[in-house]
Amino acid sequence: MTILVSGGTSTLGSALCSYFVSRGDRVLCTYHRSEKQAFDLAASLGPLLVPIAMDLQDSDSIEKAVAAIEGLDALVNNSGIFTEEMFEELGLDQWRKVFSVNVEGLFLLCKACAPLLTASGGSIVNIASINALHPGFGKTVHYDASKGAVISFTQSLASELAPHVRVNAVAPGLIASSALDSEHPLRRRYEKRALLNRLVDPVEVAKVVALLCDCQAMTGQTVVVDSGYLAG
Repeated sequence: MTILVSGGTSTLGSALCSYFVSRGDRVLCTYHRSEKQAFDLAASLGPLLVPIAMDLQDSDSIEKAVAAIEGLDALVNNSGIFTEEMFEELGLDQWRKVFSVNVEGLFLLCKACAPLLTASGGSIVNIASINALHPGFGKTVHYDASKGAVISFTQSLASELAPHVRVNAVAPGLIASSALDSEHPLRRRYEKRALLNRLVDPVEVAKVVALLCDCQAMTGQTVVVDSGYLAG
């Protein structure tokens, strides 16, 4: 398979790229400001990983990058930004910036890739968040709303592109990273509520994304991968 992973140099993006390459898939890894990380990742994973420059806030950049792709079996929309701000202090510029990447950029990339995916009978997997399903973490109303839009978009797009292209979403919980040490207050709060008492390993999310890319009977679904946080 040939799979396009947007935001491929993030913690989750790198796990997605690594997992797909380990399966023998050809991975097109997009980057914007993280060129060095993208090429370092390519050096570590080998020729199946192909870095591609792309600015999701620039439609011309998206169209130019996608025009160079000869065939595509799956698109994984992993790019996104996260900021925190109390609602009373949240400005329109910050609201628009989050929606520009998390929603508008996802829309533009899906639109650009749709003809390629229709031709291959491929699939789209959008990375949402449990924040869309459990608002109230605090200072994230704009982020939560953007990820809620991703889930609604996923369901609607699945209906429009069926039966040629399947569209699903994954809603991860708090993903383990080097920034969240064992004493980090957010990590401790999360692990206390999660039924499995731990954060989510990014590789576990990658496995679910791969399942959605492969399973021909799933479309319009949002799969939660959160170590049991929502059920806690």
